[in-house]
Amino acid sequence: MVQAELNHSTLGNGLIIPRKVYTMEDVEKKCKIWKKSNQLGFDGWPFFTYNNLEEVEWVKAAILDALNHPEQFNARDNYGALCNLKKKIKGKKAEVLKSKYAIPQKLEYRNNEGINCIVDANHDDKVIIPLTASEILDVIVDLNKNRDVEDIYHAYDFHHQVMTIGYLDDFKRLYCKGKLNKLVRFICSKSNELGGFVDYGVDVVRNRLTSHYLFDNRKGGKK
Repeated sequence: MVQAELNHSTLGNGLIIPRKVYTMEDVEKKCKIWKKSNQLGFDGWPFFTYNNLEEVEWVKAAILDALNHPEQFNARDNYGALCNLKKKIKGKKAEVLKSKYAIPQKLEYRNNEGINCIVDANHDDKVIIPLTASEILDVIVDLNKNRDVEDIYHAYDFHHQVMTIGYLDDFKRLYCKGKLNKLVRFICSKSNELGGFVDYGVDVVRNRLTSHYLFDNRKGGKK
């Protein structure tokens, strides 16, 4: 089977090349939000007008399916599939994708060397927060001491250079909603096994007491 490769030279002439398997990372690189017009652009192509940013995530997921499984959009190649998807959501109708693509986040920690961060397991391990396991626990301690996000950010030499104050704000928001408790239990449990929690390529986390890190409203961490 062959598909049309998506780049600026082929969107117009329909060049056919051997099939490529696309990832969400590929989609993210080709997508751009134009805030002034509330539009999502794909590879320079105005793709759809959104009502809210949640819809953007649904459409990105649908784009990935269109690239890899054009038959789901009644097309023989991915260019045709994208055209059909674009037509389907024309006129701010991305809501039609909700039932299939509005999948809740499933936050997990990946300790593979070179990854070492919090990902969304329900969306192709998309990076959510680029913090290592030990950083996660240390930042939680700081949050529970009511330290400001900006102060915490400037106090750390983060392992991942892409770490930003914005990511740290997201981390605080998730933690203060209790959404990181399962992940914290995983890290702390592994840290108490023989050899500790091996965070490949970073360090080893040892002997952490779970109760010290779980979010608890009674601790009063600033929200």
